[in-house]
Amino acid sequence: MKIWVTGMHLSLDQREQLEKLGHEITMLQRESDIIECDVSEVEALVCQNVFTYRTLNEFPRLQVVQAVSAGLDRLPIEQLKERDIRVYNAGDTYAVPMAEWVVWQLLDFMKYGAAFREKQQNRHWEKERRLLELSGKTVTILGVGNVSEAIAKRLRAFDMHLIGVGHREKEVPFVDRYVLMDSLYDVLRVSDVIILALPLTDDTYHLINQDALAVMKEDSILMNVARGAVIDEEALVKSLHDGKFFGVALDVFETEPIQSDHPLYEFEWVNLTPHNSYVSDQVNNRLFQNVYKNLQQYTNYFS
Repeated sequence: MKIWVTGMHLSLDQREQLEKLGHEITMLQRESDIIECDVSEVEALVCQNVFTYRTLNEFPRLQVVQAVSAGLDRLPIEQLKERDIRVYNAGDTYAVPMAEWVVWQLLDFMKYGAAFREKQQNRHWEKERRLLELSGKTVTILGVGNVSEAIAKRLRAFDMHLIGVGHREKEVPFVDRYVLMDSLYDVLRVSDVIILALPLTDDTYHLINQDALAVMKEDSILMNVARGAVIDEEALVKSLHDGKFFGVALDVFETEPIQSDHPLYEFEWVNLTPHNSYVSDQVNNRLFQNVYKNLQQYTNYFS
C-alpha cells in the first residue's frame, strides 16, 4: 500500500516498521506540500488537514485515512463514508497530557496559584486564606471518549463527584453518573466544574451558548480542551463581563490563533493556552503506536 505521511514525524526505525508491513512510505514535511504532488496513486493518508489543500476526488485510489488528531472535524467525513474509505483517529494519543492540563488548571484556580505567584514576584510574605478543596466538588464532563476517561481517572483521586454527558445510551464506568444531552442543563445547574472534551459536530457547535452559560453556577469553573467552536465565544465574553465564573481555562478557540486584542485577554480569572494541552514528551511515540496498530489491522483484514 502506498502511504503518504504528513502531520507527524517518523523516525527511521518507525518508517522501517511500517515498510515491513509491506507499505511504501512517502513523507511530506508540511501538509501544504501536497498541493504540488501527484496524488493519483496514494492508497492511504496519515494526515491532519490535507483536505484543506486537495479535494477527495483527487485521490481515486484512497482506501484509508489515519488522522493524527483525536477529532475528525477537519476531514470530509460524509464523502469518505460515501467512498467507503476507512477512517481512524489518533485514539488515546493525547489523552494523558490533556487530562494533566485539566488537573493543572483546576488546581491553579482552587489553590489561587496566580495570587501566590504575584506575592512571590513582589517578595511579599502573606498567607492566602481563600484556598478551596477539590474534594466533594461536582464535575461534569461533556464527552465520554478517551480524553474524558483520562480526566475522570485523575479527578476521581481527588474524591470529586463525576458526571458524564453523552449522545447515546451506553455504559460509562469511569463516572459516577451518566446522562444524555437532553439532561445537560440539569447537570450544569449543579456543577462546580464543567469540562468540555467532546467532538465538534453540527450538534455540538455553540453547544455552550448564552442559555447554557446562564444556567451555570456564578462561581463555577469552565474548561475547554475540545474545539473552540463548542463555545459561543461572544456569549462567553458577555457572561465574563457580567462577572460570571470563578475561573475559565481555554486551550482552544473559535479562530486560531487569537489576536492580541481579543477580549478574552482582559479577564484575570481566565487562563489561556495556545492549543497546547495535547503536547508532551510521550505523544509522538504513542501516536505512532496507534497508527501502526490501525494500519496493521487494516492490512491483515484485507490481505
